[in-house]
Amino acid sequence: MISRDDIKNAFIFTALSDDQVDSIIAIAKPRSFEEGEVIFTKGGQAGVLYLVRSGTILIEQEMTQHMTVTVATLNAGECFGYSSLMEEVSFSTTAVSPEPSEVVVIDGSALLNAMEADHHLGFLVYKKLVQMMAGRLDRRTEQFLRALSTHPEIHELEE
Repeated sequence: MISRDDIKNAFIFTALSDDQVDSIIAIAKPRSFEEGEVIFTKGGQAGVLYLVRSGTILIEQEMTQHMTVTVATLNAGECFGYSSLMEEVSFSTTAVSPEPSEVVVIDGSALLNAMEADHHLGFLVYKKLVQMMAGRLDRRTEQFLRALSTHPEIHELEE
């Protein structure tokens, strides 16, 4: 069973009223993932938004055919699969559960319909979604700059 706290603990839903949270609960389901289980893969149809209840979820990006990099580690209260809120989009990454994890699964099209029916709900969710994405972009930019700073050709340019 999904509680209001399960939804309100997710950053993108913290500003919602109890009635709005109840509308999210109506379209949400709990789901468990085992250690090593793949939740979705790059290129898969993005139709579900996930909220981490417990455990850890890794978001991975393939660099080469033989090398995969973890670009995000998500814990309780964080969401992933937000591509499901951008109609007809496929996932750009792969999500894996490195340990037993519990998530809340929200049907993306049902959430989009709820946001269309209640524009205030839609505004609040998208506002938080933009804040979340901006934070993730900042973290990835920092990761990128750190990686560049160790590249030998960068040091040659400094000299």
